[in-house]
Amino acid sequence: MLRSQVSKATGIDIETIRFYEKSKLISAPSRLDNGYRTYTEKQLDELMFIQHCRSMGIALDEIKSLKELKENNRDCSKANQIIERNLALIEQRISELVKLQSQLKGLSKRCSSKGTTDKCGIVKSLVKESLNKKIIN
Repeated sequence: MLRSQVSKATGIDIETIRFYEKSKLISAPSRLDNGYRTYTEKQLDELMFIQHCRSMGIALDEIKSLKELKENNRDCSKANQIIERNLALIEQRISELVKLQSQLKGLSKRCSSKGTTDKCGIVKSLVKESLNKKIIN
């Protein structure tokens, strides 16, 4: 398959495929006589693996490690460490998002949507908090 065909089949942008190739996340494709790269099922499988890992928020360096583990049939404890680390990051983000949600709900209650912004509780609160941060920093 040509790169454009691989891109269409996987939904991965051509530039991203190039980046993965340069980063050695996928094995090097062979070249046709005209210089075009041609990709096999192996590279397609590698791209799908990367895409799936990326969809779960796994970083490229971690994907590289997982790929090496997969290819070399090594002890899977490193794979578990990668997933546990990502799980901890997700739990931290969820906690931060819950706090943000609470703050936004509080702001939302400060405005009735009637009147002008000089009397808007949301705008006043945002200005007050930004000035407080300026003083603190």
